[in-house]
Amino acid sequence: MPVFDYAIAVLTLGFIAYFFLSFSPAVLERWRARGERAYAYYLVLYQRYMGVLCLGVLPAAGLWFLNKSPLDYGFQSGMTAYDFMWIGGTALLILPINYFNARKPDNLAMYPQIRLKEWSWAVVLHNAMSWAAYLLAYEWLFRGLFLMSAAAVLPMWTAILLTTSLYAIAHIPKGLKETVGAMPLGVLLGYLTLQTHTLWIAWGIHVVLALSNSYLSLYYQPDMRLKR
Repeated sequence: MPVFDYAIAVLTLGFIAYFFLSFSPAVLERWRARGERAYAYYLVLYQRYMGVLCLGVLPAAGLWFLNKSPLDYGFQSGMTAYDFMWIGGTALLILPINYFNARKPDNLAMYPQIRLKEWSWAVVLHNAMSWAAYLLAYEWLFRGLFLMSAAAVLPMWTAILLTTSLYAIAHIPKGLKETVGAMPLGVLLGYLTLQTHTLWIAWGIHVVLALSNSYLSLYYQPDMRLKR
């Protein structure tokens, strides 16, 4: 089986498995029955690590049956000064935008995803670690395996636009604003990924985006606070 065909299959099946195992009414009801803290906190961690499994670990493991290494799709080198330059430069743009966007009611209705009224430093740490792990799996599937295998058989911009289209569709459950915002971001991250042959810029920018929004939203939530 060609790697691009495999990428199409595992992206489709991976997202189906992820959503039904993480967000189906039956799953949500089971977590709700475990109590308020389980539903507000542990459910979110479960969903993120289920994403790591369905979008990262299992698709990566399947590559071995094609005599391919998952490390060849986005992990060809470690982080470089060029990567940090792009991540840091983009952060200077992201942070002010998130600062003003985080306080808006539509954002506060969804973020932070962990809905505890009091956050200990352990919750802050687990939030960061689970976001980072989930986004690494997410970026590897989209801009590692899928984009890189697509670029091997399609023109570069066709591969980028195809990947960005699927990336935007995956954001539909989060609303129009995030779906639209995923389009220019997806094109930029796709281009940088193909130019550098690594995921580090895309992953780093995505982590900055997610964590800054998460903690700024915590700051603006009237019913949430960091436990002192």
